Amino acid sequence: MKRSGLLASVLIAGLCATSAESEAFPVSRAAWSDAQWAQHCKAVRTSYNPTTPLDVKALTMKPDDPRFVDFLYWVWANKIIEHQVEQVGGTEWNGPKNGVIFHWAPGSRWETHTVVPFEHAIHHIADEHNWLDTMFKEFFEKFGPVKGANIKERLSFEKPPTWAQFLHHIGGAESPYYRYVFHQESTIDPEKRIVTLFGGQGVAFQYTFDRYLTEIKEVVTDCKAYQFFELYDRYGKGFASKSGWAGQMTPQ
Repeated sequence: MKRSGLLASVLIAGLCATSAESEAFPVSRAAWSDAQWAQHCKAVRTSYNPTTPLDVKALTMKPDDPRFVDFLYWVWANKIIEHQVEQVGGTEWNGPKNGVIFHWAPGSRWETHTVVPFEHAIHHIADEHNWLDTMFKEFFEKFGPVKGANIKERLSFEKPPTWAQFLHHIGGAESPYYRYVFHQESTIDPEKRIVTLFGGQGVAFQYTFDRYLTEIKEVVTDCKAYQFFELYDRYGKGFASKSGWAGQMTPQ
């Protein structure tokens, strides 16, 4: 794929200029800042961190940790890695333009955004999700007939339709896709160590546990998981991952 930094910047700048934008990333009142998280977790000591504070910069949980499967279910239950893609430069705010903005966990304590390099974001939505031009035909028909082709084959940084135009189409404030193609989990398979996720337009895809953990690390640190560690110590292994663990009746 050809890239032209100057032309891409021109296209992006043209799509990002609106009069209703905010200067700061708009999060809900529920969201905690990094300073608030640090304040809440600084005195927490659990079996995971019996003598030292929880790491406020990184998630150190490893897949071989006995807590790991419960941790994945806890992440799912709290909707922490549910995310949507915003238009380049931010949807209704003046955001960074050097990559694709992912908006994570809206309405929660963990709500935040990250900026993903264009190459990585393209791999995510085109290769992992296998989005086709037929799924967004009202956009691609303006540039020629739809072909059932992967969107990566139809989009470029130079010649329309561009990636900036497409991200505006699906991630703009008025887009019907902005929340509809929201990515979220549907099943976790501890035996196969696979997580199945889905979004709008009938898309379903799978992550290995390692790939899923990489995604979690975009949002969660040890500090931001302090309540998980407390719950694990309180209730024990299986509290998040096994139904009926407390002896309650479960549907047959």
